[in-house]
Amino acid sequence: MKLIARLFATDPNVRPYLLELRASGFVIVTTVTLAVFMDLLLYGIVIPVAPFALVDRMGVSQDNVQKYVSILIFVYAAGLLGASPVFGYLCDRFQNRRLFMMIGLIALTGATVILCLTRVFWLFIIGRLLQGISAAAVWTVGLALITDSFPEEHIGKMMGIVGTGMSLGGFLGPLLGGVLYDRAGYYSVFGLCFGFIAADIFFRVFMLEKKDLKLFKSAEPDTENAQAEIEQIYEVSESSPQEEEANETSTAADAAGATAKKSKVPVTIRLLLNKRMANGLFLTIILGWVLTGLETTLPLRSEEIFNFNTLGAGMLFLPIAITSMLGPLVGWWSDKYGARYPLGTGFFLATPFIILLRLPDDDRVSQIVLMFALLTLFGLAVSMMLPSAMAEISTVVTDAEASTPGIFGKGGAYGQAFGLFNLAYSAGSVIGPLEAGFVVDAHGFKTMSWTLGVVSFVASIPAFMFTGGYIFGSNGKAKSDTDSVEMSTHSEEIKDAESGVLEVESEQVKAQ
Repeated sequence: MKLIARLFATDPNVRPYLLELRASGFVIVTTVTLAVFMDLLLYGIVIPVAPFALVDRMGVSQDNVQKYVSILIFVYAAGLLGASPVFGYLCDRFQNRRLFMMIGLIALTGATVILCLTRVFWLFIIGRLLQGISAAAVWTVGLALITDSFPEEHIGKMMGIVGTGMSLGGFLGPLLGGVLYDRAGYYSVFGLCFGFIAADIFFRVFMLEKKDLKLFKSAEPDTENAQAEIEQIYEVSESSPQEEEANETSTAADAAGATAKKSKVPVTIRLLLNKRMANGLFLTIILGWVLTGLETTLPLRSEEIFNFNTLGAGMLFLPIAITSMLGPLVGWWSDKYGARYPLGTGFFLATPFIILLRLPDDDRVSQIVLMFALLTLFGLAVSMMLPSAMAEISTVVTDAEASTPGIFGKGGAYGQAFGLFNLAYSAGSVIGPLEAGFVVDAHGFKTMSWTLGVVSFVASIPAFMFTGGYIFGSNGKAKSDTDSVEMSTHSEEIKDAESGVLEVESEQVKAQ
């Protein structure tokens, strides 16, 4: 039993193996990045395989394939949207990120086994539903874990690293799925998946949270401070009655302040009422809209004008994956100067590059080079947006806590904040393919490109104006918007707390 405790940190009285390494920032960010990479990889790897699996393994007629594929996409989105707020609430409520990361891993493994083996459509639906639930755990709990584990001045850089994993998984998933299925068959696709899952299992089991490090270190005997503690006890016992009364007054005031910070309004609602949070979630919707709109339409466009096969269409996203490597650098920029300028600049610069995607219109080499050049420049813009958006969500919660300590209760609100982020990005991922697909069908790809460009430009305005607070604040500086009125407690509760402090003071006066 002691061996199990040392391996899995199940007993607070038994120090785990390699405690400092397992709770290090390197292991934590690697684990979360790999989890995000796996989520996007497994989501994308099924996309080119699913139509063939429906026909060859489940007997679906060719005429109904598109309908069944749409059902699978909807089920994944339903699992993601439904589970995100649940994981956000639970991980804040129980303050155990690692537990819910493990639950997500179980869902991911179960989903992969089902998708690999089943020949029945309703089981395939369950597999996709479990994939959505796993994604909710990774994106909600994983990002909250990053925020817990690093100081505020490094959050953007860490989010940039996670964003790199997202881009690589999103690029490699469809590409590897199509190539492996074409060259080695259905089971080879999932053989690769199980290999990545094995690495994911290792890191999620190996990783410990920062709070685990503090817990086990605090449980160790500290002989150096023993004498200081004894002296402190004697000092307290010898304190005067006046000092004791002063301490009681301070304690009562602290209790009254804590009462003032409590509210019957749910944390999620208070987050949504925050103007900076609402702006960040709106920009996240637009980001998901633009990215998935292009992901849906570019492969068909490349097949139409370049005669690209599945491999060629997948290679279109290589420039975006490569430029995502700049995510940590953009995160450093965001940490040092705020998320306003990288986020606003990203949306603004993406506008012309999206619109100019209408220019390549035949299969000449120069036109193919032009397409890849435009996608590289678009990828640079995207590398500015994603880490900055995630950092802004984190900073909103951090600033609110700094302004009013304890406003979100003991568990904080990072899990629920990133649950809302997940919901927002998922909503954009639903809008994007629908809007882009409809415009392409009705008016063609060229019209679609400028509509997405306009959407990106419109998003750049609130990105510059409201990210980090209203830009035209007092004294010409950006006004930090913690929305104390909206996010704090009801005025009646505050008044009650103030009256409690006054009563304590009046009793002290009478005693004197």
